[in-house]
Amino acid sequence: MEPKKKLQWHRYITKGLVQLAKYTVPYLYFAYFWFVWTTSKVIDRTSPLDDALGEHERGFVAAIWHQEVLCVPWVYGRLHPHTIASVGDSGDVITRLLKLCGYTVFRGGSSTRKSRRRKVLEEFTQHLKKIDRPAVGITVDGSSGPAFRMKTGAIVMAMEIQAPVFVVRTWCKRRILLRTWDRMMLPLPFNKIVILADGPYPLPDNLDQQEVFEQFHRFVENQLLETTYKCFSMMDHPVDEELLANFPEGWKPASETDDPIRKGSV
Repeated sequence: MEPKKKLQWHRYITKGLVQLAKYTVPYLYFAYFWFVWTTSKVIDRTSPLDDALGEHERGFVAAIWHQEVLCVPWVYGRLHPHTIASVGDSGDVITRLLKLCGYTVFRGGSSTRKSRRRKVLEEFTQHLKKIDRPAVGITVDGSSGPAFRMKTGAIVMAMEIQAPVFVVRTWCKRRILLRTWDRMMLPLPFNKIVILADGPYPLPDNLDQQEVFEQFHRFVENQLLETTYKCFSMMDHPVDEELLANFPEGWKPASETDDPIRKGSV
């Protein structure tokens, strides 16, 4: 067979597999997570997110670690969040899954170039400014890490739409931690699951000043680490040191430090 014909067959097969995934994976995901949640004891302390949508005209921006990205579509779908998915083949599958779970999906570019990503974020920000009370979640250490180190995107987004910030975390007693850079979590059935939301954290004055921005960035990162540690400690006593391996070196809970930023003074 000529190389050109081989290439055409390869494209047909790939397109067929993508279409198969598009119409099966979202429903398999939905069925699996429905079964997990139905058979598990779920401690859901995310009512502050619902309150924020009622109280804040500009909604909120939630900071999330990439480790729980598999749970995100199911856990937060009730808030009808707005998010971005690429226009590539994988983006088609993800978009269908997210819409099935209640999300509004803004389609971005498939290019990995920084200039393209920046343009998509600008377009997404303009999209959010036209909406009342949007809920936005950002995996702040994604998409390639390092794990448990917060990038600035969530705060920049909050500044752009003038929305307060939350930190959220989902954790399971029975789970599989995949061997990915973020130790992605797959929850198992017949489980104990805890979902926490801490905040809102209003944007401080003069956030456009570098010192203020860096201080608030550090504060939010530490609040997300605190919430993560709280989830761990609600499952296991003491907390497994292996779970803390990706935390910043020397990190301790706020109760064990005198740092005013860690104690909530921003």
